[in-house]
Amino acid sequence: MFLAILGWIRTNGSAVLGVLLLTACVRAETITLVADQWCPYNCDPAAERPGFMVEIAQRAFAAEGIEVVYLTLPWLRALQATAHGSYDAVIGASVIEARGFVFPDIEQARMRNGIWALQGRAWQYAGVDSLKQVRLGATGGYSYGPAVERYLNHPDNAAGVTLLFGDEPLSRGISMLKRGRLDALLEDEQVMRYALRQSGEENALVLAGLVENTDEFSKIYIAFSSARENSDKYARILSEQTRRLRQSGELHDILAHYNLTDWQPSPMPH
Repeated sequence: MFLAILGWIRTNGSAVLGVLLLTACVRAETITLVADQWCPYNCDPAAERPGFMVEIAQRAFAAEGIEVVYLTLPWLRALQATAHGSYDAVIGASVIEARGFVFPDIEQARMRNGIWALQGRAWQYAGVDSLKQVRLGATGGYSYGPAVERYLNHPDNAAGVTLLFGDEPLSRGISMLKRGRLDALLEDEQVMRYALRQSGEENALVLAGLVENTDEFSKIYIAFSSARENSDKYARILSEQTRRLRQSGELHDILAHYNLTDWQPSPMPH
């Protein structure tokens, strides 16, 4: 029997080779995106709703026959590994955070940083100087704008600043607020409101003020590694498809699942 099979393969070698080549050709092209969990932008990869930026990427690249793989890593590790070419792109980067990366020419989200305090606390954010009145927490490696970042990184302010790293920095920051180890916490408004809503504690914290920033800090992207040869192609695809999703109304539908609206509204299609 073995000799018979071997003889068939020798006789039909071109057919076997054709099947193998066809299998290789139909195998889907994949790209790998990484970030720390920052819901609703990007959430648990195993969740039914993995985050609206992940869903934008999935629909955008599916239109080109490309499969998206999404993994979570601590933010600084995600940036460094992607910069070195270990992954294709990071999710949720500003042009300030990911210098040297390849960016689409249209953003996939807008962010707005807020400063949060426990319900009932009288303190209000009134510019960077007012931060000296509180023990402030922030996620290390995140982009908060030049004025706030100068404050966070100035050695004279070290005693009043706690930078959070590693996995789940937001949940640890909220816990530190509740236990009185922090007085205020820096976090994107949408991220904090989503986290509080999911935990059923919408009234536990209040927004003590918003940090005003320029577009280079507030526009956030899926940013591609300059160490990977297809990054220009992927950035172009994402730009084109983000526009298409907005024009078709699909972006509206994606955002609605997270109780969000388009940061740049366009007329709904007829």
